[in-house]
Amino acid sequence: MASYLSAALLMAFLLSPSSATDNESAETNKDIIIAEREMQRANYFTFVTLINMVQDKVRANTTFLMPSDRMLSKTLIPEKQVLEFLLRHSIPAPLFFEDLKRLPNGTLIPAYEPEYMIRVTNKGRKRFYVNNIQLVSPNICIAGDSFRCHGINGVLKREVSKRGTPISCSHAAPPPAAPGPLSSHVESPPPLLAASPIMSPSVSPPPEESDMGTQKSTSFNLQFRESYSIMVAFLILSVMRLWI
Repeated sequence: MASYLSAALLMAFLLSPSSATDNESAETNKDIIIAEREMQRANYFTFVTLINMVQDKVRANTTFLMPSDRMLSKTLIPEKQVLEFLLRHSIPAPLFFEDLKRLPNGTLIPAYEPEYMIRVTNKGRKRFYVNNIQLVSPNICIAGDSFRCHGINGVLKREVSKRGTPISCSHAAPPPAAPGPLSSHVESPPPLLAASPIMSPSVSPPPEESDMGTQKSTSFNLQFRESYSIMVAFLILSVMRLWI
């Protein structure tokens, strides 16, 4: 009897986490269906279609920032990037518009997409912006517990640098500082070629030794000519003496 009781308790312990997870998943699915109906009533049909494509990966306790159908019709979203697009337009907390307005101006909110931040800017008189895109339809999703959604007049994009790598927090980052004035004095690179004996130009002037050799050859020729003249003169004198 004791063994049967232990086995029953063990099975209950093993099954309780899965049942709790199933309950949470069912509650999330119920809330997302409620949110989708509210989106459709506000004419955000395209955004609902994107959610349905990855519904099993949509997380609970989320605030959606939804571009209108007109804005999404101008945006190319490959099927494999739908989840990334939704994560970029999702805040990991269910926030009413009143909650967003209470945030200090310039607050950075992390999106579900890794390393992507959303800067909120409140300019008053219903001029509220997320990454410089105006929030135009607040509090569309309010019935459920896990999801909130607001309509925005644009698409949140991740800018790409010239090298092709994505830049995180593209709209949230402050503008880069202007470069300082260039110095009028520009240092020239060190004369590596002139200093290296190996890299010296092949058309260098001939060494001074060649000039000295030429001078020696010339002086030798002159001496030879003088000696030859003396010998010829000596022979002529000898012959004249014999004749006399």
